[in-house]
Amino acid sequence: MTQFEKSKQGGFTLVEMMIALTLGLIILLVIGTVFVSSSQTFRVQDDNARIQESGRFVLEVIGRSIKQAGHADIPFTGFKVAFSGDAINGVDGGAGVADTLTIQYDGVIGGSDCEGAGVAAAGTIIQNHFNVDAANAQLRCDGEINVTPPIVGAVPSGVVLADNVEDLQIVYGIDTVGDQSANQYVSTPVDWNQVVTARVCALVRSDKTNIATVGNNYLDCNGALAAVPADGRLRRAFSATFNLRNRINILP
Repeated sequence: MTQFEKSKQGGFTLVEMMIALTLGLIILLVIGTVFVSSSQTFRVQDDNARIQESGRFVLEVIGRSIKQAGHADIPFTGFKVAFSGDAINGVDGGAGVADTLTIQYDGVIGGSDCEGAGVAAAGTIIQNHFNVDAANAQLRCDGEINVTPPIVGAVPSGVVLADNVEDLQIVYGIDTVGDQSANQYVSTPVDWNQVVTARVCALVRSDKTNIATVGNNYLDCNGALAAVPADGRLRRAFSATFNLRNRINILP
């Protein structure tokens, strides 16, 4: 073998190997960064979708009961305005404490309370009591079907309707001039018979932690900016206003 043939079989130099390794590490770093960023974006989008779904469900289930409040299953002509028992009642939890809401309406055969128990006999009242179990961040509902169901307390009971619900705030639209339209909103009505609407707000958090950047802000149910806690969960407040249909008899 000649000297020329030996030189043709030469390999990479040390410098070339170091350059190749450096370029490879840079490429891996870029790929890793893109992967981590994409994973984080997917987690945020996935949790946002779950929060959106939970928020809509909470408003739907509470709103459905509010719309039924005071329904009287009796023969009538014209608009139904009669009430059985306490159509709607609530407890203002105050600053930093979730409210509770109790709703009653006549039970109709085939109907059910928020726990899924069916109405077996006419002449009974369905009562749904909504509250938040703050320790476990759960929206719960205690349902009862009775001739005269008692107003239950604020202790978490019943069944879990939704997880990751941290707060429930309700203000009530009252009609003080008799036109069946809310002219002011209060947290604790003096006369519950004046209540014609209820504005419900639920604060829902993500199931996963370390999604949101700690130190950033979000709007709570009071419309105030609140700092993201150390758990790094996403949080979003959902609100909607519902009419007590059975107290309105001037609808078109």
